Amino acid sequence: MTDTPRVCFSHVGIHVHDIEVMVGFYTKLLGLEVTDRGRLPLPGEPRIVFLSADPKEHHQIALVEGRRDGGILGGVINQLSFHVGSLSELRAMKAAAEEAGVERFLPLNHGRGWSLYFPDPEGNSIECFVDSPWHVRQPVVDPLDLSLSDQEILARTEADYRNAPDFQPMKSWEEAFARRLEERRDES
Repeated sequence: MTDTPRVCFSHVGIHVHDIEVMVGFYTKLLGLEVTDRGRLPLPGEPRIVFLSADPKEHHQIALVEGRRDGGILGGVINQLSFHVGSLSELRAMKAAAEEAGVERFLPLNHGRGWSLYFPDPEGNSIECFVDSPWHVRQPVVDPLDLSLSDQEILARTEADYRNAPDFQPMKSWEEAFARRLEERRDES
């Protein structure tokens, strides 16, 4: 039996009816900041907005438009997301999920992290992911080949996104976001 890696809760995605009303609520009332926004490469190209109040977390909430009586895929929750410590732990999570009977997986490269999506027994989407060393403006939704070595994934990711807008070391992005949060607090 595969040892399941330890996971740490990271963020939640929510399907919403009115994305701008929800952005206003979370930014004005709860003090979160918009970290990125864009369109997803899904039918209808729904907008997504990423929000955070923690420089160590690019997003604590992802708002995804297109909620329809049960959401895009049947629920209000878009996803529940968990950090794992490494690409090898991400592969171990896939093996453990396979042993638990999961049959559908969606491995994705987001540039700023590598993710594995799969459903829980009732169809809720679970994301397990590991951070890359870079910040890449989101959303980025590209295939991830987990059969490649860690070094190959790292090299391909850097090569694919080095020229993307806002590409920078994660530490630089975290420091700039921390300053932005502090400035907002000082304005209050």
